[in-house]
Amino acid sequence: MLIVRWLPIAAIGILLFVFFWRRLWRELPFFFLYLSSVMIFGVGRYLSYRFQDQRHYFYVYWISDIAGSLVALFPMYEVFFRRAFARFYKTYFYRVVFPSAALLILILTVVTALAANDQNGAFQTASQAFDFVRTAVLLFFMSLMFFMGRDWTRYDLGVTLGFAIQAAIALANAAVKLKTHYQPSVLNTIEVVSYNISCVIWLIAFAMPEQVTAPLGQIDRDVLNRAQNWESMLKAWLSPGSARRNRPQQ
Repeated sequence: MLIVRWLPIAAIGILLFVFFWRRLWRELPFFFLYLSSVMIFGVGRYLSYRFQDQRHYFYVYWISDIAGSLVALFPMYEVFFRRAFARFYKTYFYRVVFPSAALLILILTVVTALAANDQNGAFQTASQAFDFVRTAVLLFFMSLMFFMGRDWTRYDLGVTLGFAIQAAIALANAAVKLKTHYQPSVLNTIEVVSYNISCVIWLIAFAMPEQVTAPLGQIDRDVLNRAQNWESMLKAWLSPGSARRNRPQQ
């Protein structure tokens, strides 16, 4: 169990070094933010556990857990909006709606949990809500990538796959906890192991520099046209008002 506990810290430390060494923080700033936040939260939890009472550690643990769940949404925003579907990122509305909604959810969640009579249950429910949101976002955009025929880069696939494994196990564990009234189960250990697997996937994905993708002229034109059609349909569905304004008049 010792290696399971310390492997993520070592892996994230190596990833931070790689990001600094190869200046990947310029290419993936939100994923770099996530890695840095995980390291900071981990140090903060350790110091609180060692030098503060149980009550302080309770708040440090759960607030950092919820904040970490929020920060985990930003690499997904980066991969799907800024990289895979870059046209959406050019529109101001799509640039701000995702981070604004995530920040609002965080504020409302923390305030609600702090005001609840059963704060332990409230924080657990809030954490499970973030797990559900994260899994839903991943499932939606991974399906969209498949149906639109988009190709994954190694960095994007590694980031997404790591979060997907972690999110799926966390959501399954949350469902079992609700059913068993938060009784300990083997899924608690599996969830910890899944995060170790995610860290190993990220290490593999960023171990070597990513190859430059093919120029636009070398991409299959049928795939490109199909992807552009899907993207236009999705943008029209998300902005029905805009579609009506752009509709030709008789």
